[in-house]
Amino acid sequence: MPPQQRRSPGPQPLHEPAEERSMMIKAAYHALSNERPGPVTVGSICAEAGLSTRSFYRHFRSKDELLLAILTEETSRAADELAGRLRNAGTPTARLEEWIRFFLSLSSEPRRRRRVTVMASTEIVRAVGYAATMEEISARHRDPLVSILREGAQDGSFRNTVPESDAAMIQDIVTNVSSRRRRKPDDDNHLGFGEIFDFVSRALGFGS
Repeated sequence: MPPQQRRSPGPQPLHEPAEERSMMIKAAYHALSNERPGPVTVGSICAEAGLSTRSFYRHFRSKDELLLAILTEETSRAADELAGRLRNAGTPTARLEEWIRFFLSLSSEPRRRRRVTVMASTEIVRAVGYAATMEEISARHRDPLVSILREGAQDGSFRNTVPESDAAMIQDIVTNVSSRRRRKPDDDNHLGFGEIFDFVSRALGFGS
C-alpha cells in the first residue's frame, strides 16, 4: 500500500489578523466617507482593502457588525482623548468646562465634523444593533461627567447638583447643539459654549 500523502496547507494569510481587521475598518470608513450611487457592500469593502471575502468573514459576521466596529473604534478613540484632556484639568469646574468644549468641538472643527458625519451616516444608523451600541457609547461618555459632578458636589463647587440626572441633561443639551451644528455648520444661530456653560453653571449652583 503506498504511503498516505499529506495534504498541502492552503494559502496562508498575507497579513496578521489584527492588521486585516484594521484594513477592513479603514476601507469601510473610506467607502462611507465618499459619495456613491448605492449602499456599501462587503464586496466593495474587500476590494477597497485588497482582501478577500474569506478574510472579511474571519473577522466580521456581517457588514452591520463591521459598521458597528467602526463606530465603536471611533468613539473609543474620542473617549481616550477626552480622558487625557480631563486629566490635565485641575478642578471639577475646569473638567466640566473641558468636557463641554470637547463634545462641542466634534461638530465645530471641520476634521472632527467629517468623521462624526460618517458615524451618523444612514448605513451606520440602520445597522442591526446600532441603538444598543449607542446606549453603551453614550454611557461611556457620560461616566466621566457624572464623576465630575460628584466631585464638585463633595468640594462645594456645584451646590445644587444631582450628578446622575444632571449629567444626562447636560449630555442631551450638548449632543443636541452639536448635532444641529453638524447639520447646519454655517448657521450663526447655534448656542455657543459660553451660553451653555452659563446655563449649566446657574443650574448647578456655582458660587451660590
